[in-house]
Amino acid sequence: MDKIEVKFKKLVEWAILPEYETRNAAGCDISIPIREDIILYPHEVKTFPIGFAVKIPDGYEAQIRSRAGMSRKGLIVANAPGTIDSEHTDELKVILVNITDKPVKIFPGQKVAQMVFSPVLKAEFIEED
Repeated sequence: MDKIEVKFKKLVEWAILPEYETRNAAGCDISIPIREDIILYPHEVKTFPIGFAVKIPDGYEAQIRSRAGMSRKGLIVANAPGTIDSEHTDELKVILVNITDKPVKIFPGQKVAQMVFSPVLKAEFIEED
C-alpha cells in the first residue's frame, strides 16, 4: 500500500491525531478535542475544530467523511465528503449534523469522522457541439 507524508501541527495539547483503526482501512479516524461530553440536538448542525492543522502534499487532497458507526447513531458529516486541498494549512474542522429526532451525545476521544487521502486529477474542459 502506497503512503504519502502528511505533516501536522497540534494546535491544542489534547488533540487526538488521526489513526487507522485497521491495517487496510481506507480512512483514518478523526476525534474532536473535547474535554467533556457534548450534545448535538435533533437536526442541529455544528462545526468542530479538531485541534490540528495538516500540510497535504501537492497533487493530493483529503476528504472528510462520515463513519458508519456514527451514521447508525444519526450523526453524519454535513458536507460529506468535505474536500481539503493541499493549499489549506489552517486548523481542520468537521461539520456534524444530528439527523435524528433525539439528542446525540459525543464523548471525549470518540471517533466522529474519517479522513481519506486521494490523488488529484485536473480536468481539461473541451467544448463540443
